[in-house]
Order: sequence, then structure tokens, then C-alpha cells
Amino acid sequence: MKLQINNWCTLPTPMGKFRMYDSSDENYSVICIGDITDQGEWPLFRVHSSCRASEVFGALDCDCADQLTETMKNIASEGRGIVVYQQQEGRGHGLSVKINAVRMMEDKQVDTAEAFEKLGIEQDIRSYAEAVSILKQLDIEKVRLVSNNPRKRQFLNNHGIQTSVVYTNPNIRPENKEYLHTKNEKLGHNLPLASESNNGQPIHFYHSDQPWGELSNFSKHSVFLDGKIWPTTEHYYQAQKFEFQQLKEQIRCAATPMLAKSTAHQHVEEYGRSEWLDVRDKFMLEALRAKFKQHPDLAKKLLSSGNRLLVELTANDEYWGDPGDGSGQNRLGQLLMQVRTELNSKSVVSPALAEVN
Repeated sequence: MKLQINNWCTLPTPMGKFRMYDSSDENYSVICIGDITDQGEWPLFRVHSSCRASEVFGALDCDCADQLTETMKNIASEGRGIVVYQQQEGRGHGLSVKINAVRMMEDKQVDTAEAFEKLGIEQDIRSYAEAVSILKQLDIEKVRLVSNNPRKRQFLNNHGIQTSVVYTNPNIRPENKEYLHTKNEKLGHNLPLASESNNGQPIHFYHSDQPWGELSNFSKHSVFLDGKIWPTTEHYYQAQKFEFQQLKEQIRCAATPMLAKSTAHQHVEEYGRSEWLDVRDKFMLEALRAKFKQHPDLAKKLLSSGNRLLVELTANDEYWGDPGDGSGQNRLGQLLMQVRTELNSKSVVSPALAEVN
């Protein structure tokens, strides 16, 4: 398979504007942010196997679509990165075998690994040779592989691609909880599934549709500031990077918080505030105060966290977040805890809110 470098089109998505390249093979799709021949050192990279059930029909019992969406968000946020999408349903066995396995899981009350065993088939026969071929065609020898699957990493390493790993953070639902634990326990995956139920442990948040997702700037809670309604605190925060009203309005009207962020990223070098690093905390705190003041249900949720440490768990932003090892500044978590303290003070909290503490 040979990638047709000069044959590409724009792929507008809720996460940002990607490019889709001609792979010369209908079973493989290649998308990226920016020029695919200019991805720099250690680009984000995911080789993703198709899952028609979740990606087309919205099935909730796996994490396939979630992983693809998270990868695209991270690539859009960074402004570079590549996804190779390949038709390898059912861990390479095909859609018919996949349907048989899922039906057995339903009828026999077994997990996905046991279903494959009962069918007498290997757990995973996928190959990533074409993805390796594309990387070598692009002269890319080192990637940050977005995956929780050690087998995938080993394949790339064995075929001349040096990798470091960026784990995805699954959206845990009742429909996929057991499946995710099976992937870890029986298939050797490294999904971060640590329980958040222990009240003595920090509260980790990142995805807006995960537990404690209300703490994310991407949560769908509008704020009224500067005489306008902002769809999310992320919209407001990104717009404050600029003084030009037309550009601020463009960001305010972005369809998603990710598009608001990518729009700001595109213009910040040329039009951004010169003093932004000195005032960014001020605008973030202003947005958070408005969010939790204007949404009493969110204030109750925040107060219910007690005195637990709040951490935006991400390796993508060392200032606002932390990857979990203390190397990040976790400023978003710190400002949220400041707002929580303010809500707890008698001068700020109404009697109705105080009752929940």
C-alpha cells in the first residue's frame, strides 16, 4: 500500500479540521492534523481497528468509538498527529465471528475472552503491517502510540518503530464496565480503571461524560459573562486570549468546546494577548466562579467532594493538569478547590447549599 501524499481533502470534525489522505486501499483510512509530511518529532499516532457497532450505530458495550474520539481530541489539541483506521472487525476475525462471540456472551453469560475460547479462535489476530508501512514511507521512526494494548506496541517495536505510550481514558458505563475489566485482566491491556469510590483518594476528572465530568471545562454548562451566554467555560476561557471582539465572538459561537480551543490555537500566535500568561488564571477563575454560582446543582456536586484533592488527569497540559505522577501543576484542580472553599464560606454559600456539606 502506498499513501498518495498529494491526494487529500479537508475533514471538518467536531474536534477540528483534519486532513484525509488517499491510502490507495479502501480498507485503510489515514487522517491527520496539518501536513502529513511535517509532523515533527514523536507525533501522536493511533492505529485504530474498525468497530461498526459503536462508531456507526452508537453501541455502548465497548470503548472503541471513545478511544478514537479521545485520540482525535488530543491530536487537535496538540495541532499534529496521525490516525490510521483499518477494517479489522472482531480483533481481525471479521464481523460474522464478532457477532457470534457477542451472542455467546449474551446467551452463556461469559466474558469476551471466554467467548473466543469457546469458539476455538485466537483472541487477537490483527496485523499492523500497513500502519508500519505508512510510517516508514513518511520517514517516521518514533511515535507516541495512543493505545492500551501492549500487543500493538510490541508489533510496532518489532517492525522498526520506536514507541512511547499514551494511554486512553475509557468512558466507563454500565454496558462496558465488565468488558473493560476483562481486557485488562485477561487480554493484558493497560486501561486506567482505578476506582474513584474511595473517599480518601484524589478525584480525577478529564472527560466531561465521565464521573466528575462536571468539573471539566468541556462540560455542557453555559455561563453568562460580559453580557453574553458562553456555551461552556472553555469557550469563555479561549476567547479571553484575544482583545479583538470579532475573533472572540467567533470562538463564542464555535459548535463545540474543542472547536473553540482549536480556533484560538490557530490565531493566538498572531493576535493573542501579549500578557496572557499573567492573566490566564484570573480569567479561568472568573469562568469557574460563574459556572458554579449559576448552576446550583453543580455547586452541590462540587461541595460533595469534601476535602478530596481534585486533579485534572491528563498528560496533554502540564500547567492546567497532571498526568498522575505530580509532574504537572494542576492549576485547574487548584482553582476548583479554591472555588469549593469559597462555596463553603458562610459569606458565599446559601443555606440550601450549606446543607449538603
